[in-house]
This record gives sequence, structure tokens and C-alpha cells, in this order.
Amino acid sequence: MHPLVRDLYKRVILVGRDYPLGLPYVRTTWKKALRNPDNCPSCYTNDGEQHKQQDNHHSKSNDDDNNDDDVSLKHYSQCEREIRKAVGKGRFYVREMIGVIQLKKYRTMKKRYNSNDNDNEALQKRMQEIVQDAIGGGGTK
Repeated sequence: MHPLVRDLYKRVILVGRDYPLGLPYVRTTWKKALRNPDNCPSCYTNDGEQHKQQDNHHSKSNDDDNNDDDVSLKHYSQCEREIRKAVGKGRFYVREMIGVIQLKKYRTMKKRYNSNDNDNEALQKRMQEIVQDAIGGGGTK
């Protein structure tokens, strides 16, 4: 596994602990996404198997061997670019997950404090009515 991909997965797991749908959901979703060949098409062949670069320890005097090295170098650089691009998108999604978590926390806090404010307002209103009744003699004419 590429070190950038491993680092991204660690970030996802760390952020996923607080995600509203839970860590198991985040883990299964991201594993599926990381293993998806569509995220790095040049790293996979048409039938979905991963390219295996073979180390040739033969003499490199032949021009075909040099061409094979050029092709594998181009393939490696293209795959590296696609991996970095996919990791960049993944980091964006991590930031989106952080935003969802913060929104959930904000809404929870707002609900807690607003319900107390409504209770306090109702209590204050009831207290004023009681005081008005006591002072004014019932408030009815």
C-alpha cells in the first residue's frame, strides 16, 4: 500500500470515531473506496488485476530492455500522479466529514441549550403571572 494512502486511511479512522453513522460504517465505506480500481485506473489492467512489475536482473544491453524500463517508468509516474490525485480527493472528503461532525455537535448543543432557554422563558412568564395575580388581586375585573 502506498504510504500516502495508508496515511489517508489513518486520518479517516481517526475522524470516523466521531462520525454520526459510526466507525464501522466509515471503515467499510472507505475500505471499499480504497480498493476500487476506478480510483487509480492506470494501476490496474483491464481485467481488474494489479500490475506486477517484475525485476529483471538480466543484462540491459538490449534496446528492448531499455524500452521496457521507459514504459515501466512512465507507468509508475502516471500511477503516482493518479494516486496523489485520489489522495487529494480523499483529504477533501475527510474535511467534509469533519464538517458533518461539527454540524452534528453544533445542532446537539443548540438543541440542549435552546430547550433550556424555552423552559426558562416559560418559567419566567409563569412567575410574572403569579406575581401579577398576587399584586393585582387576580387580574380579573
